[in-house]
Amino acid sequence: MVAVIAAIGFAALGLLLGFGARHELTAGRWRRQTDIKPVPGFGWVLVIMPVVLAVIGHHTARLSWWSTPAYAVLTVVGVVLTAVDADVHRLPDRLTLPAMPIIAALLLVASYGVDDWSRLGRASISTVIVGVTFFVLVLASPSGIGLGDAKLAVLLAGALGWLGWTAVLAWLFYGFLLGGLWALALLITRRATRKTYIAFGPPLLIGAALAILNVSSL
Repeated sequence: MVAVIAAIGFAALGLLLGFGARHELTAGRWRRQTDIKPVPGFGWVLVIMPVVLAVIGHHTARLSWWSTPAYAVLTVVGVVLTAVDADVHRLPDRLTLPAMPIIAALLLVASYGVDDWSRLGRASISTVIVGVTFFVLVLASPSGIGLGDAKLAVLLAGALGWLGWTAVLAWLFYGFLLGGLWALALLITRRATRKTYIAFGPPLLIGAALAILNVSSL
């Protein structure tokens, strides 16, 4: 019952945040002068924000109320990053970097609440391993994975690492699978070539959401 109330509350909050996010996105504040495409309407944000926030809020509340705020913040930031990356193929530092200490602090509180400090250690180790791996991939193939993708991976690695190694592995599996399928679909439909940069942020974020929902207990 408590989780259901949480879902309703987060859905209402998501709707309000969705209106605010849509306003900021359609204002084009994330764009540069070189971005000449028309600004999308981003109407889908009004639907996705409350739905995803309600689902993640309901699920994490069932796991532990202590962890819910961290993953609610991650969800909100994730939806906005998905919209921006899909539009201009960039993941702004002004969204990704501030989210890191905020979510880290909330997970610190959550560790206290569930009385399990080992989760912070696992989150830190996961952050280092995934971060180093992604930054190596950036150096090896900058046209495939961008620096923004690597910073996002660092953020997600910590959040998923707190839940467990299975969550980290599931996130990476889903993220790369979805990214590969999306790239293949664009190639088949000739909407992209092998040299076209394809936004990797949305697959990573969707993969993270699926991995969180796969966690059955803390």
